Formats: sequence, structure tokens, C-alpha cells
Amino acid sequence: MEIPLLDEMDLEILMHRDAHFGGNFGIMIEYYENEGVGVMPDFELERIIELQAIQEELGENLSAKLLSMPAFEEIAKAKVLYLKLQQVYEDKKATIPTLISDLILTEEEEPMEEITSIIKEGEKMVEPLIQLIDSSDFYNPLFPGYGRTPAFAAVCLDKIGDPKAIPHLFSALGGENLDLEEIFISSLVAFGTPAKTFLLKRLVGKPLNKDNLNAAIALAFFPIDEKIAKAALKLLGDEQNLSNESFAPYLICLCEGLEDPAERKAFKDLTKQPSFPKELKLDGQTILHSWQ
Repeated sequence: MEIPLLDEMDLEILMHRDAHFGGNFGIMIEYYENEGVGVMPDFELERIIELQAIQEELGENLSAKLLSMPAFEEIAKAKVLYLKLQQVYEDKKATIPTLISDLILTEEEEPMEEITSIIKEGEKMVEPLIQLIDSSDFYNPLFPGYGRTPAFAAVCLDKIGDPKAIPHLFSALGGENLDLEEIFISSLVAFGTPAKTFLLKRLVGKPLNKDNLNAAIALAFFPIDEKIAKAALKLLGDEQNLSNESFAPYLICLCEGLEDPAERKAFKDLTKQPSFPKELKLDGQTILHSWQ
């Protein structure tokens, strides 16, 4: 039998089967039928079953025939991590590694028991949790945790409340997963003033880069604040910032916190300038109406 033409999604299914389910289609299909937390929304159960049938008719492992060497290397890396996490449980005294392994390997949608256990241990859990935030592997759904672990780590960190976590949560912003982005920002907001102070420094930093934008996005979720608004107004006075299609809308949003009549007038005058971008007119009017 010739192997039918498979698309990129089929190859991803094979990689996930090999990384998470020991290369066994039967185990993977059962997991998907039971809608486990690691189910990939783009993988259709019907297609997994079809691939199983193709492999059985072929009489050979599809992965061996179709996956590239880099794919095999990534799968091997995921398997090694699984092995290391399982080995943690052999040491009955390894409290911190065990709690971290529990968090990564949980099959709960909302692992409140695992999160609560970590929070109870307090500050000694901060560094291991930060490592989860910083590690690119745990954002990858091919690896243990199905890409969910950084979100759980962020929740633990804001509950523990050690401000050492703030730069790491900020560095994690700007990823492709919007659900994770919201959780990281929510955790930053939970830190309150220390996080706001950190973000304000990034907001006004030079030269202009993605940190400025990420700081503006995060600050938009904080309670309306005059100090933030003053910084945003000052930044809008720079033509480079005003013409930045990504950055400027957030700066305008942050200006809602302006309280001084002179500064409100300066903002209103800015919106009337010929150089004020037309696409931002509505945003500017929204802020002006909020002051009425």
C-alpha cells in the first residue's frame, strides 16, 4: 500500500501521539473520546481514527515513514522530560520537585488542589515557578503539561506575592496564546503597585520596542490611574509614538485617567491637530466623552 498524502495537521497528530501516548493510537483515541484536558482543539477524532486505519493497513508505523529528524528530536526531548518528572516521585523527600511535577502532570481542568499545595509552601516555590514561566518547552503543547503549565505557575506566583516574579511575567507577554496572555496580565494586576511601577518604566523606556507596547497593553487592565495617564499623554506628544498604529491606541486609552483640566485640554487639543491620525479619532472622542 502506498502512503496517502498527509497534511501538516496529520504530522502534528503523529507527533502528539508519540510524545503523549507512547505512540499508541488506541490510547490517544480513548483520551480524545473522554475529552481529556490535553485534547488539541484542531485535532479531529475522526481523523485520528482514519490515521490509525491507514497505519494498520500499511503495516508500518506512520511516524517512521513520515516524520523528519527534527520532529523525532523534539518528541525525544518531550519523552525525556516526562521521564524526569516521573523519576521525581521516587524520592519521597523531594517536596518542591514533587509539587512542581504534580502541577505539570495534572489532568485537572482547574488544578486547585495542586495550586493550593504550592501556595502553602510560600516563597521557596517562587524560583521553580519562575523557571516554568521562563522555559519555552512548557508553552509547547507537545511537552508535558500540554502548554498549560505557565498559566498555572502565574496563578501561583501572584498568590504567593513575591515581586521577583514581575519581570518574568512581563517577559512572557507577547506570545501567540491569547489565553495565556490574559492570565499573565491578570497576575501582574494582582501584584498592584510594584507591577504598575515596573510597567511604567517599560512604558516610557527608549528606544521604542515591543516592551513599550506590552507595558501599555498590561497597564490598560489596571484601574484608571492619573500617573499612568500623565505618562501616556507625554508619550503621545512624540510624533513617533502617535503614528505607531499598535502603540498609540493603547496610549489614548490610558489617558482616560487624566484629571488636571490643563492636561485634559492638552489631550483635546492633540486630537484636533492635523497630524492626529484619522483612525484614532474615535478613540480620542471616546476618552473625551468619558470626562463629561
